[in-house]
Amino acid sequence: MQSVLMHMKMELRLLFRDIIGLFFVFIMPALSFYFFSQMFQSQQTDQIHYFNHYIPGMIGIVLFTSGFFIIGLEAVTDREKGVYKRLKGTPIKPIIIIQAIVTKGAVAVMVGVLEILVIARIGLSVPLKMNIYQFLIALIIASAAFFTIGFIIASIAKRFQSAMAIGFVMLYPMLFLSGAMIPLETLPSSLQPVTLLIPLTYAVHLLQNGWEGQLFTMSSVADIIVLLCILVIGIALSRKFFRLDME
Repeated sequence: MQSVLMHMKMELRLLFRDIIGLFFVFIMPALSFYFFSQMFQSQQTDQIHYFNHYIPGMIGIVLFTSGFFIIGLEAVTDREKGVYKRLKGTPIKPIIIIQAIVTKGAVAVMVGVLEILVIARIGLSVPLKMNIYQFLIALIIASAAFFTIGFIIASIAKRFQSAMAIGFVMLYPMLFLSGAMIPLETLPSSLQPVTLLIPLTYAVHLLQNGWEGQLFTMSSVADIIVLLCILVIGIALSRKFFRLDME
């Protein structure tokens, strides 16, 4: 138990020392949230409805960046630096390391979500009218799916540079074609089918339904099925291909 706690503490220290991860998980979503809300808030006749969709959308971005940069990219970086090889002679088992990585991702998500909520409530004076229990369920489902995507990236990429390349290829479609920043209904009709291929589209919609208390309705079924499929496939692929280089 002591070794588990010690390794978790080490992973959390590494989390707050990672400049790239801190920027994409905490700084970029927060600045984007404030900037875009200031741009479009005055154009909305129903601001409560607008923020009920916009806040979960920005939280969806936090999930993606946490899954990729905190779990996927950091695992690649630590493996490349030989961190896991140095742990080979210690009592720490691979499952403990994976648990610590997931815990680090969960902490990043919690901090990122709280940051968005604080900016909305204090910085923008938005009343936070949400169904907290349904939103938390949606958050857990979506987080689990994107954490497995992070492990898939760590399975594919062997070097930091290749992982970053994958991340930037994924980043812009996730930001602008998922409904997180720009409402899907405002996109050109030619792009509408593309949004169905973006995993974050389903996470954002599920978070929006959870926020508004509509998680247990038919409109959430497709989102839950897609995210659970991502979770199952991600776990299967990670079990087969993800390596800590400890064997």
